[in-house]
Amino acid sequence: MKIYRDYTRDELDRQYNVRLGITDFQDYFDRFARQAQAVREAHPHLADVPYGEDPLQTFDFFPASANGRPLLVFIHGGYWRSLDKDQFSHLAEPYLAAGINVALLNYRLAPQVKMGDIAADCARALRLLHAKAAALGFDAGAIWLMGHSAGGHLASLIAALGAVPVRGIACLSGIYDLEPVRLCYLNEILHLSPGDAEQASPVRRFLPQQAKALLCAGGKESDEFLRQRDAYAANLRQSGHEVLIAQAPDAHHLSIIDVAADAGSTFTRDMLAMIGD
Repeated sequence: MKIYRDYTRDELDRQYNVRLGITDFQDYFDRFARQAQAVREAHPHLADVPYGEDPLQTFDFFPASANGRPLLVFIHGGYWRSLDKDQFSHLAEPYLAAGINVALLNYRLAPQVKMGDIAADCARALRLLHAKAAALGFDAGAIWLMGHSAGGHLASLIAALGAVPVRGIACLSGIYDLEPVRLCYLNEILHLSPGDAEQASPVRRFLPQQAKALLCAGGKESDEFLRQRDAYAANLRQSGHEVLIAQAPDAHHLSIIDVAADAGSTFTRDMLAMIGD
């Protein structure tokens, strides 16, 4: 029986179970952790700054070499239920080299908390960063959000919710419509109701009018991830936003992190150009 578009439950599960097609997925996570650790050792930074009482309510802040520069905030993926900011510190490197501050957020995970709590955590961290802009030495009027997978969902959602003014978003293999997530295996942990899925879907919301968007999904992603990208891009363009699609034809759901960490990739060059405009 078809439960979403032309997919049965099993087919929809396969569309969103990204590890099925990446047999060496643990090798990627292990390498990311090593690369991230090397960047933390090489760059002075503030680690595990609390924005709440829970151990996961923390962020890292990597300062730029000069005051008054923009801030890029990265939100990790893991389907709202796993992974950690410490696995992705190496994504800061191209931006630090360009004189841009970088913060990486942690947040509480499902099933400990619900989707609304996860989004609220990210918004709370962002508000604290904004409030401390002068102390941290960055331009509070030049905040950009970046996220991978579930982090792309959270970046686009909290930008739309307007926790603080942001200049734009950059999403790697993001999820913008939660209805298929509600209908697939992921909801066994997330427990989204139909109302939850609609309320927390960025495709149902509007970004701030002047915000720009850079969207990227690897050419080796499932059809659903590519559809998610294209549907969100069309939605943003219809509401008058500037949207740029960065191509990564050889990337899958995890190797797209290598694209984001590469200073010479189309995605990174496009993001640096957007921040510099």
